[in-house]
Amino acid sequence: MKVARFNYQGTQGWGTIDGGDLYTLQGDPYGVFARGERLCALGDARLLAPAEPTIIVACGLNYIGEIKHLGAEVPEEPSLFFKPPTTLLDPGAEIPYPAITRELSHEAELCCVIKRTTRNVAEHEALDHVLGYTCGNDIGMMDILQKDKGLITRAKGFDMSSALGPWVETDLDPTNLAIKGRVNGEVIQDSNTSEMLFGAARIISYISEFMTLRAGDVVFTGTPENGHYVVNVGDVMEVEIEGIGVLRTPVGPKERA
Repeated sequence: MKVARFNYQGTQGWGTIDGGDLYTLQGDPYGVFARGERLCALGDARLLAPAEPTIIVACGLNYIGEIKHLGAEVPEEPSLFFKPPTTLLDPGAEIPYPAITRELSHEAELCCVIKRTTRNVAEHEALDHVLGYTCGNDIGMMDILQKDKGLITRAKGFDMSSALGPWVETDLDPTNLAIKGRVNGEVIQDSNTSEMLFGAARIISYISEFMTLRAGDVVFTGTPENGHYVVNVGDVMEVEIEGIGVLRTPVGPKERA
């Protein structure tokens, strides 16, 4: 089932999508729910990022092709960093080009949306704690990352740097999905989630060993080879994942310093 957050005629809510129609959601998106009555045509509503995180956890260096491409050492455990909720960006929304960077970058990723409190969960049970999966773009500033000598906070934690959407797919196996990243229609990343070093279940279980994930939190699972692709003002970034759909993010004008 496709589950979405939306704004329709000034009202925000959760709904389900069937074909080209948006339906209300009966129940709790993080609990028991079902499709309600038809609300409107999908194009008449504005979709919002399909999560309400208290925190976003991201995993780096998680595709073998990207590790080889960067000449990095293969990590023995998931390499994690945090992104604050203020990084969330709605599907289709424009991201302003930050004034402090000249190298804004695109990273296509599969993201997990957590559905209930998750702490000390075994790997074989981890995906039972996931509401579903969505497309993510872990937007970065590569020159700032280099300037900060690999420290992540500024390069990945800036406002609107976590594009998410267009919706959450609840009925999906995350272990073998085609994933593509495009800029202006050109494919720059073409891989499969089977190429992950650590699968979604391993990452979630690993995180839960030391911190609690709550309903609505988001886990980014890493980007395939040719991530960190630099984009320019006016470009359109896209992330497409099999079984989910396409997340589009236009790059807006340069912010004033």
